[in-house]
Amino acid sequence: MPEPNFIKRIFIKAYAGQLRKPKGIFALRVGNKMNELNSYLYDISIDKINPEDNEAILEIGFGNGKFFEKIFAKAEDLKIYGLDYSSEMVKAATDNNKSSVNSGKLFLKCGSSDRIPFDDNFFNKVFCINVAQFWENPSAHLKEIYRVLKPGGKFFTIIRTKESTLMMPFSKYGFTAYTAEEWEIILKANNLNCINTSVITERPVNLNNGDYKLESYCIISEK
Repeated sequence: MPEPNFIKRIFIKAYAGQLRKPKGIFALRVGNKMNELNSYLYDISIDKINPEDNEAILEIGFGNGKFFEKIFAKAEDLKIYGLDYSSEMVKAATDNNKSSVNSGKLFLKCGSSDRIPFDDNFFNKVFCINVAQFWENPSAHLKEIYRVLKPGGKFFTIIRTKESTLMMPFSKYGFTAYTAEEWEIILKANNLNCINTSVITERPVNLNNGDYKLESYCIISEK
C-alpha cells in the first residue's frame, strides 16, 4: 500500500495541474475555488487597471468568468475579451455571461497566450491574475502581449509574491515564483517598460486545509 505522504504528493500535484488548466469532472469545482481565492485580489486589481470608457481590454486566464461584470461596472462602452487555456472554463464563462456575450460586448476564446488570436495593436490594456507563474517560456507570451497592445497600451501582471507562492504546497509542481525585480527584468527584455509596481496584501485564505496570509504584486508595464 502506498505511504500516506506519497498519496498526498499525488493529490497536490494533480491539484496544481487543475489550477493550471481546469479540466474534466473537477473543472467547475476548481473554477469556483479560484473565485474564492482571488475575489479580493480581483477587486483590488480592477481598481489598479482602472477601465475607462470605450477601451478594449483583454483578460488572459479568466476562469469561469464570474468577475467580468465587475469590470463592465467601472466604465461605459467597454469591449472585454477573454482568452483561457481551458475549454471547460470558456464554456462555463460563456454560460455565466450569456447576456454580455449575446450583446456583443464580451468575446471569449479558448487558447494559449503564446498565440493570441487577435490583431496587432488591438487592446488598450491586457491583464492576467495568477497566470504568469505557469508560463514555461514567458517571452513567448510577452511578445504576443506586446504585439496586440496599442502603442502606449498597458500590461498588468498580477502575481503572488515569491514568498507567498513558495509557501503553498503545490507550488513545486509547474509554478515559477518571481520577485518583482525578476519579473521586471523579463518584461524589459520583451520591450515592455515597467512603470509601477505595488504590493497587494490579501485577506487570509484557506487552501488544502491550511490558512495562508498571501501577498501579490501588481506590476504595470507599457508598450
